[in-house]
Amino acid sequence: MSNYEHIRFTRRGAVGELMLHRPEKRNAQTFQMWNELGHLGQHLLANPDDLAVIVVRGSGGCFSSGLDTSVFTSGELTAGAFDGAAIQRAFAWLRHGSFISVAAIEKFAIGAGLELALWCDLRLITEGSFVSLPEVEYGIIPDLGGCALLPDICGYAVAIELITTARRVDAVEALQLNIVNEVVKTEELDGRMETLMTQLTKRSLTALRGAKRACLAALVDSRESLRVSQEEVTKCLNSLKKLHQS
Repeated sequence: MSNYEHIRFTRRGAVGELMLHRPEKRNAQTFQMWNELGHLGQHLLANPDDLAVIVVRGSGGCFSSGLDTSVFTSGELTAGAFDGAAIQRAFAWLRHGSFISVAAIEKFAIGAGLELALWCDLRLITEGSFVSLPEVEYGIIPDLGGCALLPDICGYAVAIELITTARRVDAVEALQLNIVNEVVKTEELDGRMETLMTQLTKRSLTALRGAKRACLAALVDSRESLRVSQEEVTKCLNSLKKLHQS
């Protein structure tokens, strides 16, 4: 796990830290990053040992600007060579794992950045930051979890409005809409995360994992929505491909 280029993963006892690591690109996501996330997820799902909590952050003081737009100009997206379901799994393990996953959003979580955060169990955001799902502006939909998770988190009407208008939501509104659990001052984020990690790791690992499993059982199964998302984004990409060829 030490050979990753676009992510970093470190352990400190029962706490793991997953860092998106493309600071020069505001942690924009690439196929390589998704492959690395998927590889890490498979390893941790198969070898959870005493891992209680995973913190997800972005290096360089920001979370993620979303999809690296170079995948559009390179033709990677419209070439039809990518496995959308595999990319979804590269995010979904953060929810399906037995640990509690916590996203610490700084400055912004845009597009795939927000979708990655939505797969986490808890989300904190710093004051002055914002989130958005701008995929429709590029002719696609948020198929990596946005359409599958947001309606359950903040309700259908709010979710469809945010997805189809692509508008930005600041930290205060994100809290009001239940997109995040807490808003903290930027200079207090590290301390707040440390306090939260201490609280969580004091719990019985059996109880922590049992509580997560029981709460997830109360939610609507997102697998059908993820499948439909893949169908619909394929239609969008085919439409874009025809547009580029004309």
